[in-house]
Amino acid sequence: MKVLILVSSNFSQNAIRRHLSFLSEEFTFTYSVQDARMFIVAGEMDVVCVEGILPDGSGMELCKEIRKHPSGHNIPILLLTGSEDPNLEIDAKEAGITQIFYKTNLGALADYIAEYEKASRTAEALTGNALLVEDSPTIANFLSEILRGMGLMVTTLASAEDAFEIFRKRKFDIVISDVQLEGDLTGLGLVRAIRRLDEPYCRVPFLAISGITSKERQFDVIGYGANDFVAKPVTPKELEVRVHNMVKHKQLFDQVEAQRDHLRRLALTDQLTGLFNRHYMSEVGSRRMTEAMKHGIPVSLLLLDLDHFKNINDTMGHDVGDIVLFETAKVIRECCLSGDIASRAGGEEFCVTLINRDRTNAIGFAEKLLKKIEASQPEGIFVTGSIGLATVPKGMVVDFKTLFKAADEAMYKAKSGGRNRVESAMVEPLAANQARTKNATLGDRC
Repeated sequence: MKVLILVSSNFSQNAIRRHLSFLSEEFTFTYSVQDARMFIVAGEMDVVCVEGILPDGSGMELCKEIRKHPSGHNIPILLLTGSEDPNLEIDAKEAGITQIFYKTNLGALADYIAEYEKASRTAEALTGNALLVEDSPTIANFLSEILRGMGLMVTTLASAEDAFEIFRKRKFDIVISDVQLEGDLTGLGLVRAIRRLDEPYCRVPFLAISGITSKERQFDVIGYGANDFVAKPVTPKELEVRVHNMVKHKQLFDQVEAQRDHLRRLALTDQLTGLFNRHYMSEVGSRRMTEAMKHGIPVSLLLLDLDHFKNINDTMGHDVGDIVLFETAKVIRECCLSGDIASRAGGEEFCVTLINRDRTNAIGFAEKLLKKIEASQPEGIFVTGSIGLATVPKGMVVDFKTLFKAADEAMYKAKSGGRNRVESAMVEPLAANQARTKNATLGDRC
């Protein structure tokens, strides 16, 4: 399903992308009314989501145009707005808008698109990719014709070896294989090889086909890892029903898993910036730091606080403040290496856990980060930050709270020292010993 989204800024686009990331639809983003007209005329869109005011025209007027075009008579047109104008519903109805969604609740927009896609898919022919393994050309053509008639894209191979090779390289919704195949690897060997693979390959449904008439032998095939069994001669109706149920079940499972992954990401990430949140920082980040310190790897913790951020919110509004936070997070993410953990600690404060960075390396990173932030100038605003840096020497182990406190004190020292600067601190052995004593006492209590 293809969804066209017209919004007026990069910030809005990124916010919508994050909320729709778990969906499998094909999304096209644009700022331009003119571009939208081209997509509608081509009849390429199944859903349109539009803001009321766009850089080159009115979203409301565009909706009226869409409804007049043959390809736009029946598609959902969704209005995305931040306005609470009481006349908005009347204007939207006149423009042919299906439903109104507010920017403060993008989750409702994601739910609508997911439900509409589900309803559309139910009404359509089956879609997906099938891998057919059959060494008889006559039977392969017969089965392939049935599967294509169901709406599936079919890849047909004669050997299990070739099938297993391509299976690991491409995405399939079902494997249909004869049990008895020529070559060293049989159909049973193929299903066992697939079940030994990692997720998600190991859970692709497998339909076995064979002339075996013994029920015990058929159960053996299921025991090898096949999900279902069809006896030869295969009837089209039986094949269609079994394949349809297996593919639908697999695709539904994939959708549920994608939604779970999305919810897990939401629980661990800050919704505005896309960085990890404070919970992730204090739980997962601290655990990784402790493991590194136990193995003698140097660890540094960086705290960044944007200078005079309250003034930006007060004079330019919270929308502009949000853009500044988003762009700052983007700069932080670009500066980090794969082993670093960047998070939003709260408000205008950010935290970066630097694994395997000694004091000199960490200071260099911090100074580079400040220069990048100063050069970014989101919305034309001159932005600076103050950084506090705390480093644990190699061979020492301290708790996260101790390290965070040291970085926090260094950050306030940077603020009082004139802002837009880096202040660093080495965690003293005394603090480390106190942390060890505290942990030992807690351990005794347990």
